[in-house]
Parts: sequence; structure tokens; C-alpha cells
Amino acid sequence: MRPGSENSYRLDSIVLLVLLGVFVFGSPFTFWWAAMATVWYLPYLLWLGLIILIAWVVRGLGDDI
Repeated sequence: MRPGSENSYRLDSIVLLVLLGVFVFGSPFTFWWAAMATVWYLPYLLWLGLIILIAWVVRGLGDDI
């Protein structure tokens, strides 16, 4: 493996997760899942899931930044 390729992989993962967050929370797709929501806390669960995914990817970076 090339030096730095692990950080590149994590950076790509973070960018993809951020784009997923923009898609889920900032697009017309939001109206679809908000309309079908049967519980009031669904947006909070989605945010929590996104935060946990990003933290899981970033957790291994440590002092490499």
C-alpha cells in the first residue's frame, strides 16, 4: 500500500458521508421521508446515524491530520 493511502480512503469516506447527509437533509428527498415519518424523532435518528458514521470513520485518524 502507498503511504497516505489510508488517509485518502478515510477522506473519501468522509466526503461521501457528507454528500449523503446533504442528499438526505437538503434535497427534495427530505419531503418524502418527512411525509412518511410516523414518529416525531425520525430526523433526530437520521442525524444521529450520520454523526455516528462520520465519527466511526474519523476515529482512526488520530494525530495523522
